[in-house]
Amino acid sequence: MGKGFGKPSKSKLDILAESAIHYCQQRSPEKLDSIFDYESPEFNHKICSKVIAALDIDTLSWFCSYLASEINYTEDNNKPHPIGELSGFLISLGFELFEDFTPYPGRRLVIANTEKFQSLPQEIQDKVNQFFIVKPTPSEESQEINDAILEKLETANLN
Repeated sequence: MGKGFGKPSKSKLDILAESAIHYCQQRSPEKLDSIFDYESPEFNHKICSKVIAALDIDTLSWFCSYLASEINYTEDNNKPHPIGELSGFLISLGFELFEDFTPYPGRRLVIANTEKFQSLPQEIQDKVNQFFIVKPTPSEESQEINDAILEKLETANLN
């Protein structure tokens, strides 16, 4: 039911997503933690979807650095962020976050769409390989890794 002058009230998801977008634009990892540390992985994924749709490439690459644990504190904003740079580069090439690649805690980035990566010009692949280890994994192994990481995140949220 709507409140006020015919305006519907915002859902918890909308409120948290708006806050997360604002905190990304402010480059405030501690404030993002106040959202993502207390919600379920499924709900966090919904928040991320809204955040991704609202951010520019620069802020989105910063968010990838945050998700990959390159940025845990505001002071980390002044350090280099290789995962963030690679994420921004991939996004500029048309890669979709959480579809074609995913940043993971531990300063890792998993390229899920290896066919798309391998279709890039060789000089771009070489540039990426110069700075990062690109380890192709079969889709079954990738799924097992994703499941294990999700289980670990769910366990961490329960504690």
